[in-house]
Amino acid sequence: MTRILTIQSSKNRSTLGIISIALFLAVSYILFAAPQKISPHSSYSCHAIAVMVLSYNIAIVLSWIGFGFAFGIVLTILSFFAGLAGVLRSGSYEAAYYIWSFVISGLLGYSYWKTIKRMENSFRLTKEKLEEDINILSNTCNKQKIEIKYLDEKLLRYLVLKDVTEVFTTTLLLEDIAKLIMERTASTIKKGARILLFLVDADKQELMLSASQGAAKIKDKKGDIFDRWVVKHGIPLIIDDVANDFRFSNFGAEDPKSNFKSLIIAPLLSGNKIIGVLRVDDETKNTFTQDDLRLLDIIGNLGAVAIQNALLYSWVEELAIRDSLTGLFVRRHFMKRFQEEVRRSERKGSELSLLMLDIDKFKWYNDKYGHATGDIVLKTIASTISGMLHVGDMAARYGGEEMAVLLAGADRKKAMRIAESIRKRIGEHPIIVRREKHNITVSIGVSTYPGDGISEEELVKAADERLYKAKSGGRNKTCAE
Repeated sequence: MTRILTIQSSKNRSTLGIISIALFLAVSYILFAAPQKISPHSSYSCHAIAVMVLSYNIAIVLSWIGFGFAFGIVLTILSFFAGLAGVLRSGSYEAAYYIWSFVISGLLGYSYWKTIKRMENSFRLTKEKLEEDINILSNTCNKQKIEIKYLDEKLLRYLVLKDVTEVFTTTLLLEDIAKLIMERTASTIKKGARILLFLVDADKQELMLSASQGAAKIKDKKGDIFDRWVVKHGIPLIIDDVANDFRFSNFGAEDPKSNFKSLIIAPLLSGNKIIGVLRVDDETKNTFTQDDLRLLDIIGNLGAVAIQNALLYSWVEELAIRDSLTGLFVRRHFMKRFQEEVRRSERKGSELSLLMLDIDKFKWYNDKYGHATGDIVLKTIASTISGMLHVGDMAARYGGEEMAVLLAGADRKKAMRIAESIRKRIGEHPIIVRREKHNITVSIGVSTYPGDGISEEELVKAADERLYKAKSGGRNKTCAE
């Protein structure tokens, strides 16, 4: 709108300037192109001079308005001399005094021109200031829009964390929790080509890959230099370019074929203990921000609590079904599984066998060397039995020094072979008690489904009877009939 008004005003002034030129030329033509000399004292001469003076004054003022300083000065001078020449030509010399009115008109035009220029400069400065303010406001609005968009995204991401907390409480199975951590990390961070979850192996005290997403094959299943750094320092890590990070200058020598260039890693902390790390990496540089790392750290903390709860739950379950001394299953759980295996064998028409094992002269060891020595004997024999079982087999502490072994899918011949192997292995490995070697022996009774019974009670009874027969026959024997 301002530009339109400025253009319109410029056109109007140009029109006035053209009118001033036309007026000046018309009057000059009349003065100097008249065919006859005007009488100096005639009424016509007076009127002509008056019209000339008025017309030149109007032309001077219009020239200043229309074309400004340069043309206004030129037309004022030309009008002055043209008017003076006209007076001399008419012979009305006393009219020369009126010529000085041209100077006054020129000064008025100059004053107008100065006022207009000052107003235009003021308008231009005001316009520039307004444009500057508009640009500043526009930039501020754009920045605020970006900040609002960023805050909206940030709020949305943090709202996802509320859902993460709720989801982690829905299960106590470690495998399910690991899967949920993968899913929620992907939906919250929304960056990176790979997500990896490593947990610390309690026995080996090293990282082991627990779950992954976005990677078909993972080379470092025990973590790399970056994961070990987080485990060592216990703080989150962000790297924009793994090839140029001074903290890991030897990374290229360790893994020259790495297919990631940036990463974020958060430790999984349970109290002051690190139980694992959660990692997201990508094939491009500068992928992640500090806010991404902060979100990953929060997910890691929530995930650590869920993982620790799952481990505790698993440990409590193990306590409920395993004997605290020997590590073998307890009788109640064993009989439940035994019943299930009998039903399965019945459906499939397969065989299974039961070994009932008793430590020879165990009461004598307890009475002579004390219960601590008896516990050592029980633990040693339990460990030997566990080490000789195959997948699907099951061993339990049936009661006191008596142990039971369930051999799924084993017929009588195979059961006898396994029982003999266990008996010989125990007898061939002496136990050191008070710096003395003692060869512990066991007696074993064997029963087989369905030849010796079709229920767990019948099989236990048959195996017990044969165990008693083995002990009565001199101990350190296996009896299957």
